[in-house]
Amino acid sequence: DISPGKFETVRGMGRGFGYNRNEADADLASATTLIRLLVDVVSKNGNLLLNVGPLADGTVPTAQADRLRAIGAWLGVNGEAIFATRPWTRAEGLTADGTPVRFTQSADATTTYAIVTGALPPGAVSIAGIGVLPAEVRLLGGAAPLGASLVGADLRIEVPTGLADAAAYVFALRW
Repeated sequence: DISPGKFETVRGMGRGFGYNRNEADADLASATTLIRLLVDVVSKNGNLLLNVGPLADGTVPTAQADRLRAIGAWLGVNGEAIFATRPWTRAEGLTADGTPVRFTQSADATTTYAIVTGALPPGAVSIAGIGVLPAEVRLLGGAAPLGASLVGADLRIEVPTGLADAAAYVFALRW
């Protein structure tokens, strides 16, 4: 649920908050898991504090640095849906095939971000219960507006071909 007040979720990348030389790469949350956690927390009016456990000399272990770089690369394309946003009227939704969707909204309420946290189907994706056809729909990182229509209350969005795999795909719905 959307929290009426701001909150903070705090977690480490692995099982603890300090460097643990016995923790292998497989013991750390994947970049995909961490990106999806960030999206989930922000959609509910929260902030994510992600702990990094440095080595004794202050350097960040490679496995943790790799995850931070992946999160940064995703934010480089999709940060508009995270930074300076607010919760939308609801935090969660689903696509027609059951893939989770999280929602945020720009501070000026002119754009809602539908963040699909899984693979997009070829051809088109339908986001359940949007109810209104936006004036424009675009995929963050893409230049051209996308075709969209309403099927009942569901928003059907044409999916571009040749998309790279991503932890989450962000559709900007401009009202």
